[in-house]
Amino acid sequence: MAIYNFQPSAGASVGSTIKVTTGATVASVNTVLAFTNVLATDILVTNAGTVTAFVRLSPQASPVATTADVPVLAGTSRIFANPAPSGNCGAAVIPVSGTAVDVYFTPGVGSF
Repeated sequence: MAIYNFQPSAGASVGSTIKVTTGATVASVNTVLAFTNVLATDILVTNAGTVTAFVRLSPQASPVATTADVPVLAGTSRIFANPAPSGNCGAAVIPVSGTAVDVYFTPGVGSF
C-alpha cells in the first residue's frame, strides 16, 4: 500500500469529495468538480471499482475520457495536479470494460 503526503481540503462548495459513477458500458461520464473557495492545487482520485478506469481532468466543463487518458487501476488512488486550481475543474471517467465503477475526486494539497 502506498503512503501519500496529501491533505484534503475542507469547505468545497459541493462537498469535499465528489463521486462519479459510470454505467455498465464502455462510455465516458463527466462532471464538474466545483472546488471553488477551497485550496485545491491537487486532486486525489480513487478508483473504488473492480476494473481499471481512465480519467481526464480539464479546465473545460465537459471533457470526454478515452482509453488514451490516464489509467487508475481498480482499488488504487493517484494524485493529480488540478488543471483549474482557482475554479471549477471538469472530470471524465471511462471504465476499461462494461463494468460500472465509482471514482472519487478529493480536493487538497499533496504529492506521492
